Amino acid sequence: MAENREIFISGHEHQRHVHGSQVVCTSLAGIAIGGPLLSTMGLSFIASMAILLVSTPLLLLFSPIIFFAGLVLAGAVAGFSVAALMAMSGLSILEWVFHQVKGRRDVGFGEGSTVRERGKDWTGYLHENYPYNDRNRGWKEKGGGL
Repeated sequence: MAENREIFISGHEHQRHVHGSQVVCTSLAGIAIGGPLLSTMGLSFIASMAILLVSTPLLLLFSPIIFFAGLVLAGAVAGFSVAALMAMSGLSILEWVFHQVKGRRDVGFGEGSTVRERGKDWTGYLHENYPYNDRNRGWKEKGGGL
């Protein structure tokens, strides 16, 4: 007899007619799906509380060791991070220097002058103002010089 009853479900703007048997079936499906999920959640909670009760005294007992081990670990991570940053900045500087020597980029001083061009200007200045003399003879004879 309950199957012939109609139940009214009201929503925002309309009402729906639902048979009693449909309500019973959906309730059973909800219990069949929700029951195991609820029991698994309860079991998980009980296991977590048991682990917490066991590990709390151990954590209090070993906390001084764990604290200093954490400090050492944090220091090591910070050291490796600083080393990585220094390596990246060193590689960046080397790349900048190589591009400057090859003349591919501007130095940033003056109008587009590169290190090579400025070096040529400097050697011309040295040749004009400091001619070859006895002080740099050994360097010139060994293959050095300009």
